[in-house]
Amino acid sequence: MFEREIFFNHYKLISFSMSRFPSFKNKIQVLNQLVESFDVSSIKNKKEWKKYKSGIDTNELKVEFGVFKVGSDLTLGNPSNKEISLDFKLVTVNKFSIMGSMAAVPMNNSDSNLEILIERIRVYRPAMGQPMRLIVDFKRKDGANIAFGKFGHIWDLSKAISLGEFINPNAPLNRQQAIAKLKEAKDLLELDMMSKEEFDALKAELSPIIRGN
Repeated sequence: MFEREIFFNHYKLISFSMSRFPSFKNKIQVLNQLVESFDVSSIKNKKEWKKYKSGIDTNELKVEFGVFKVGSDLTLGNPSNKEISLDFKLVTVNKFSIMGSMAAVPMNNSDSNLEILIERIRVYRPAMGQPMRLIVDFKRKDGANIAFGKFGHIWDLSKAISLGEFINPNAPLNRQQAIAKLKEAKDLLELDMMSKEEFDALKAELSPIIRGN
């Protein structure tokens, strides 16, 4: 929550100025710069951040741990601080908003392994000693409600992955996962649900992982 307070304090002047306008949503859209595809590795220093506004909306986010697109499937992991609480630390109810971030309602362990769809991706540049923030709004893949609304958000994408609160679909398979995937493919081959060529190609791809090469 302390990180949220720092983030909120940095942008509270922007939020205050927005409250003076009748169209809050439209003002948000003006403040957030739309970039079709944003590659984090393209930013080499603080000076290069200056060409972007505080908030960036993007349909495709490229980071060192993968590529994420609006509309893509994701899966939630498990709460990271189970010893203290059954609630997620970085996954909360409702779409992200600067004003709402101070009263965020966390999702709980009943939402573990929930399949979701990316609704919106935002990037906030480093500020007040805090690192770049990657924020993802999402909805349930099955269309059901999340608590009392339709949406939730991941407060910090990179940290959520490192804590296991979000499963990275771009992560490489481990040996056990590769074996399971090859066994599944063999079953599909025997059921004539996969061609021999497709099976051989997958086997060639997974064999180095299974052998530990």
